[in-house]
Amino acid sequence: MTWVEKWERMDPCSVLERKQAQQQRQHARSRQGKQERARAGIEQLFKGEDMTQDESQQVEALLETWHSYEARYRPALGAPRVSPSCRGHDAGDVHDDGDDRDAKLERVTAEAVGACIDTLHYLERAAIGVHFRNRYAGMSIHKNPRIEDQHAKYLEAKGKLWPMLRRRGMVK
Repeated sequence: MTWVEKWERMDPCSVLERKQAQQQRQHARSRQGKQERARAGIEQLFKGEDMTQDESQQVEALLETWHSYEARYRPALGAPRVSPSCRGHDAGDVHDDGDDRDAKLERVTAEAVGACIDTLHYLERAAIGVHFRNRYAGMSIHKNPRIEDQHAKYLEAKGKLWPMLRRRGMVK
């Protein structure tokens, strides 16, 4: 009796297990398997515990900075405020004081947080906006009819933002 005949007469479950193990070994050697293992390793590296209260407050402060910066945005309407001959001139940072540096830091921080927020689902972005509009109003006035439980959606968005902000080094 040849080895093929012996193999065919064996228990079908053990034959299936052997075939699956062989396929897994082949998949592990393939490029896609290596990429999947590398991706899983990177995800495991950035996956951590849930947010602590301190980290939650840090994310909240960054979101508040972002929202106040975005709320102050006004499009430029009307005539330009600078003469055509001076357009493009940059005076530099020579005359900057502490307030100017603080405003620049706030702008850079808000833009970085905004880049993270732009990756979220639109309902999560809406929940963040509604949350802060209600906070500035002092009571729950604003609501989005498309979001059933706004606070839960806001907390979910905040949970998704935390690893992104941590990777950028904005929260500790």
